[in-house]
Amino acid sequence: MVRRKQNHKYTIKNNQLLILTIIILLFSTNLSFSQVQDSMKMIKYSSKILYVGEELGPDVKILKEDVSFEHDSSTMYCDSAYYNTVLNYFDAFGNIEIIRAGAVDTVYLYGDTLHYSGNKKLAEVRENVRLVKDSLTLTTNNLDYKLDENIGYYFKGGVTVNGEDTLTSRNGYYYSDNDEFFFKDTVVIINPQFNMFSDTLKHNTITKTSYFLGPTEIINDSNYIYCENGWYNHEKDIAQFNKNAFLRNKATTINGDSLYYNRNNAFAKAYENVVINDTTEKAILQGNYGEYFEKPDSSLMTDRALFIKITDENDSLFMHADTLRSYKDSLLTEEDSIRIISTVLAYSHAKIYKSDFQAKSDSISYSSQDSIIELYYNPVLWSEENQLTSDFMKVITVNEEVTEFHLYDNSFIIAQSDSVRYNQILGKDMKCYIKDNELYKVDVFENSKVTYFARDDDELLIGVNKISCTNMNIYLNDRTIKKIWFYTEPKAVMYPPLSRSPESYKYPGFKWLSEFRPLNRNEVFIWKKEPETIEENINEVDIKKP
Repeated sequence: MVRRKQNHKYTIKNNQLLILTIIILLFSTNLSFSQVQDSMKMIKYSSKILYVGEELGPDVKILKEDVSFEHDSSTMYCDSAYYNTVLNYFDAFGNIEIIRAGAVDTVYLYGDTLHYSGNKKLAEVRENVRLVKDSLTLTTNNLDYKLDENIGYYFKGGVTVNGEDTLTSRNGYYYSDNDEFFFKDTVVIINPQFNMFSDTLKHNTITKTSYFLGPTEIINDSNYIYCENGWYNHEKDIAQFNKNAFLRNKATTINGDSLYYNRNNAFAKAYENVVINDTTEKAILQGNYGEYFEKPDSSLMTDRALFIKITDENDSLFMHADTLRSYKDSLLTEEDSIRIISTVLAYSHAKIYKSDFQAKSDSISYSSQDSIIELYYNPVLWSEENQLTSDFMKVITVNEEVTEFHLYDNSFIIAQSDSVRYNQILGKDMKCYIKDNELYKVDVFENSKVTYFARDDDELLIGVNKISCTNMNIYLNDRTIKKIWFYTEPKAVMYPPLSRSPESYKYPGFKWLSEFRPLNRNEVFIWKKEPETIEENINEVDIKKP
């Protein structure tokens, strides 16, 4: 019994101790939780003069002289303040200074007045507001700053200075942790090298990169840039412009779905639906990839590259090649004036379409200095029903009109007389003269040969003329040989119309190359057509129209 009694007393004491411990723990926990809540909620303050203003209510303390507040790692200073201890907010006046310590940098915020809510951790600073972080300074008259998120918002206009850049806008957000601004409504960036105007823009103050989120213009002394999406690095002077992007430099405009630009190198490159337009030369480069250098003034185009030389309102020259290059230079004239000249080089699978002639060659060049087109390596040229070939060829133009064809080495002209017969002119070199878009004279030099099928007024075949000599002049009218002048040892034979097969009249090296002839501007992209489509195209397309 005694043992049980002792055990009973021992149990009672232990139970009492356990209950007491639980009560103490509960009280301590509640006290600690309350203290945590209070430390998170309440604003700490200090002041030389402290009193309660009856006119403002019993919960409001009036603080004056060297007033400071502390809340959530932020320190705030002012000349005087009204502090509501119950609602946990204060209104501060005079020499406002807020110091917000961040993970890396500290934000300093100044102004004339401040309303601060401890519960919302929101500082509303007004009049002569300055936000300073490292080398960045933002000035405005209206700024709200969320201290817990390190996000500031200004409205009714603000100016940000970051290095050489001065940024202004009507509205803006500043994300301190990310060092980013989001500007909206009448955004302007002033830089010693350019001015930028935008509708919506994001700017990183560390990388000094602006991101365009709406219509944007960049203007300086040498060029003008427009886009509706993209970015610009102010420190490296490089940019990527997208959506309706174009760059204009003096008389040259570059368009593309996207446009990369390096201001230091004065270099731009564009992708997809690229157009480089030279308004002075009335010349256009098109393709899906283009490059442009401001100094020296030059361009490159590939991927369905097309050069267009506008000759008049009704006609243009269209030239395609795997690669097109354009160069511009200044030429001092005899009158001591400056003339801008351009040169275009087309190489690999080059083709030309114009209403009065068409051509193909491995490489083609054009210069506005003398308005001469040169064709290199296996050139072929078509003028009306005539096919011209040689090792090298020149097309001479005057006032945008073709006046002469010059053929060098292995010169050969072929014209179809009917479906199986061909008129032919052969020689080492030739000069062909054009008037009113018609071939009217051919000068043949060295080892000259002619075969033509003579016909009467009803187009009936009456004979075949074969003529050879050293040199000759051939005169044509209405696409028919009318007169030939022979020089040095001429030989001529007239054959009856059906005495020999049409094939026997063909000279060595004869090739009829109609499958390569572009019959409209779109066919410059087709190197060789399928045989069955050639006859259809001849019937469908009027080659006098561009």
